Amino acid sequence: MSDIADLVDRVRSFGANIVLDGNALRIVNRQKLPPTAAAYIAKHAKVIAEYLVSDENIEFEERAAIVEFDGGMPREWAEQFARYLTRTKPANVDEVDWSWFLTTCGRMIDEAPRAA
Repeated sequence: MSDIADLVDRVRSFGANIVLDGNALRIVNRQKLPPTAAAYIAKHAKVIAEYLVSDENIEFEERAAIVEFDGGMPREWAEQFARYLTRTKPANVDEVDWSWFLTTCGRMIDEAPRAA
């Protein structure tokens, strides 16, 4: 499933997105993607749709939305922070250090100047 998550992240990095519209996939801002992207997405539509309704993606989207809308942050910042929040702690990192890292990231976002 992480390959599909990487695909969705890559699509979003271009300023586009893949969303479920009813039972069909829809590409938002398709023109921002490379010409071959739409065919690749269509070829993998079933697994992309399964990922979009998965608990993993729903948790990510929910956390990103909270940071974006409640925190007033740009979507890009919200997604980056949500990736850390939904990621499993690296094996070689102490629990306290991981907690400190996440808390520090959150504080930096909270204290960042708001976009006008």
